[in-house]
This record gives sequence, C-alpha cells and structure tokens, in this order.
Amino acid sequence: MLAFITGVILLLCDVFLTAFPHAPISAAPLLFIGVAYLGFQMLIKPTPLDLFKALIVSTAFILWGVDQLLPSSWLATTLGDVVITLYVIDLGWMMLDRLKQSKQLRADKVPEESEQIYAK
Repeated sequence: MLAFITGVILLLCDVFLTAFPHAPISAAPLLFIGVAYLGFQMLIKPTPLDLFKALIVSTAFILWGVDQLLPSSWLATTLGDVVITLYVIDLGWMMLDRLKQSKQLRADKVPEESEQIYAK
C-alpha cells in the first residue's frame, strides 16, 4: 500500500510540486514495492525456484530505487544497467514459463491416437 501511495504522490509532485526534490519521491515507491515483495514471499512460502525468481525482481526494484538517489556517475549508470539486465532476465523467464504452460495445455487437450481411433 505504501508503494501505491508513494506512486500517487510521485505523480502529483510531477504536476504540482515541480520545485520539490524528485529523487527521494521517485525512489520511495520502488524501494517500498521491492521490500514488500520480499516480505510477501515469507507469507506465501514459494518453492526455491520461485523464491529465486522473486529475489531477481525484488532486487531489481530495490536497486532501481537506489539508482534514483545516486548522482549521475559511472556507478549510477552501471547500477541502472544491472537493473535493466535483471528485468530482462525476469521477463524472459516469465515468457518461457508461459510458453511451457501453453504447450502443456495444448498437449492436455489433444486426444491421444488410441482415443482418436476408438472415437471413429
């Protein structure tokens, strides 16, 4: 909930409070949701693989929040690149999982050859 609230505050500040320092406001929702997603894993007790995937995306959000607070530098650029890489890994992994699920659903729907022969 804090991530959502700080996200709304971020958007409101972009429109109404342009003189206010932007970095802490933009970092807050990223940091809150990253930490909240880690805490959420404690509630749902995922499998080790799912926990590893959750750690990837949580780490990406937390590092992105930290990156918002850093001044422009080599470190900030490198940290941003790490965040991008983590998101690419996460999304690529999600796409592969969906493909596997889709193939499995189609395989479950196709009757076996023996069933097709007897159906005639």
